[in-house]
Amino acid sequence: MAVPRRRNRAIPLDDYRRPRAVARQRMNQYRGRGTEGVLQGGTHVLLYNPRMPRLPRRPPTRILIARHGQTVTNREGRFCGHSETDLTDLGRRQAAALGQRLAGIPIDAVYTSDFSRAIATAAIALEGRGLTPNVDPELRELHYGEWELEKERDVAKRYPEQHRLMRAEDPAWQPPGGETTGMVRARTFAALQRIAKVHTHHTVLIVSHGTAINCMLAETLAMAPSHTFRFDVANCGLSEVVMRRTTPIIVRLNDTAHLVGLK
Repeated sequence: MAVPRRRNRAIPLDDYRRPRAVARQRMNQYRGRGTEGVLQGGTHVLLYNPRMPRLPRRPPTRILIARHGQTVTNREGRFCGHSETDLTDLGRRQAAALGQRLAGIPIDAVYTSDFSRAIATAAIALEGRGLTPNVDPELRELHYGEWELEKERDVAKRYPEQHRLMRAEDPAWQPPGGETTGMVRARTFAALQRIAKVHTHHTVLIVSHGTAINCMLAETLAMAPSHTFRFDVANCGLSEVVMRRTTPIIVRLNDTAHLVGLK
């Protein structure tokens, strides 16, 4: 007894714009039933072919995060939040090494704080790419208030209680006239989310500051307020966040392999 032939059925092109699970279900309904493009009722349609190449996956949203290179105040051991300071020779070589590390990665945009040490690091690392930094004050370092440009040993003498709170990683620590780590966690994480939303499926470099990156990534990991400084952030160390839908996932933390041998 002859088996009646099934008529080929077509999948409207709009189906390929639907969520992947729905598109896959529709594809499976018509697997192996045709190859030609036809016209039905004035609408262009495409018949499924199992040899048809898959639609390319869209790239993930990647946020690369680096601290600026060594500065004069870093070398001298001074608190430097909302103050200006220059990169040292070592800091410029660190930035160049970061650029070599990033050489094989296409970067679509770069964001920095509005301080020259972050802007200069980005300029050295991305030299020749033709990218103009987006300057974002929300990526600033923690504001140290009256501690700005002071050495820690002097601060310990003049502000013993606040210094004790800082060393204890107490969330109540706040330099007189400055910020708490909670304030910095809130603003830097908000900046990360905003940048990721603007640059969906792109790769972005953020150049920021040590404590600011501690705060941003501690908030990303939902770490306790008392554990903000439980990982190191080296000058020109590289971290990476990948967005899974709207959730940031840290896939690289303070990678310094490119800095080995620099002194």
